[in-house]
Amino acid sequence: MLRTKNYIYIKSKTLTSDECNSIINYINSSSTFSAKFYDAIYCDIDTTPHKFLFNVVQNNLEKYVEKHIFLKNNLCPWAISKNFNLQKYSPGQSYYPEHMEHGKNDHDSIRLLGWMIYLNDVKDGGGTRFPQQNFTTKARAGDLYIWPAGWTHSHYGVVSKTETKYIVTGWCSFL
Repeated sequence: MLRTKNYIYIKSKTLTSDECNSIINYINSSSTFSAKFYDAIYCDIDTTPHKFLFNVVQNNLEKYVEKHIFLKNNLCPWAISKNFNLQKYSPGQSYYPEHMEHGKNDHDSIRLLGWMIYLNDVKDGGGTRFPQQNFTTKARAGDLYIWPAGWTHSHYGVVSKTETKYIVTGWCSFL
């Protein structure tokens, strides 16, 4: 199902269970680095074994732009960033500080949109909270979310005390 809520695009089941499990297995068998809130793999669309992600995000971005035509006609050129993250949150971990995708550094100051696909179901928390929209996602395998990168769509991860959460996340940025 496709829907939007306060400029948050929601598309269920954009990846199959096999695709999600393939990425989870890749995360679990690869060398990850530990960030403060999660374990991650920085990926590049040109070298990842999961190139199908680009097509999934691109196809859904086209639908997002159809709904928000301003993004097509009134902006400088932009595209999906070629870099993205595969992230693993162990029980008790979450990116819990409220934040936005747009920031002060060169790489994030040009961000226009954020996107995320959950790779597994998490029944005990595990979603993402958008407080200004009074909206919390549910972590369901294959579900894609796209949202504006700015302060109006600040968000934070909801902790699961009992389950591991896996996501793939990236951005769309000005060229």
